[in-house]
Amino acid sequence: MSVLHTWGQNVLHHPHAHCAIPAGGLSLDHQHWIHPRYAFFLPVKVLSRVFRGKFTAGLKRAFRKRQLAFPASLQPLAKERAFRSFLRSLFHRDWVVYAKPPFGGPQHVLHYLARYTHRVAISNHRIVAFADGQVTFRWKDYAHGSKQKLMTVTAEEFLRRFLLHVLPHGFVRIRFFGFLSNRRRKALLPVCQQLLQMPAPTSPNAGLPKASSAALWQCPRCGGSMLLVQSFTATELNSQSVKRRIRFDSS
Repeated sequence: MSVLHTWGQNVLHHPHAHCAIPAGGLSLDHQHWIHPRYAFFLPVKVLSRVFRGKFTAGLKRAFRKRQLAFPASLQPLAKERAFRSFLRSLFHRDWVVYAKPPFGGPQHVLHYLARYTHRVAISNHRIVAFADGQVTFRWKDYAHGSKQKLMTVTAEEFLRRFLLHVLPHGFVRIRFFGFLSNRRRKALLPVCQQLLQMPAPTSPNAGLPKASSAALWQCPRCGGSMLLVQSFTATELNSQSVKRRIRFDSS
């Protein structure tokens, strides 16, 4: 499973993908679960060298297609000979890939990813003030000990940063692969659970009467259960007749 995440704490463009990969997989005949040979996903040193090779290869392709910009002090690199010399220098030192076991195990990782699946770049509680064409918001500076700081930008700059994270029409933010893919999940997921001797997950509302499954809200006054009696569309809510009919009942 991969989840696209495009923003950082300062709401600037920081596109990256979070990927959750199972420790093992189904055999080709779907009769066995194959466990990995080692207790880790990839050796870090090998990963750093492969990443360095892939990254520099991507730079070469972008240079050939004239997709790179060389502003200010980088202008000398626009010449092919200088650019190739620069790329060769990148192989004279080791690249660092930061990898470590997740805190709290798989459940913690999935909860962490779940916070990004349907969020926007910044939530309302982080916006501290909006006055005189300036927006002030709270952000966490990871480069300096994750300190909480305030940042003030113009309203135009704030909107520019926010709109950086509006995905193109039809772009898929979350993608599933393998036995979790949309076409195969229904058939293969029960097979995985059976081979791993895991009980089938139950619904959070299992055992509750159907009528009470919607009673998930509590009255802020008496604490009693609030039931959904009727729903209205936005157009209906704007009509005066509906406004007069809306009332809250608690038992």
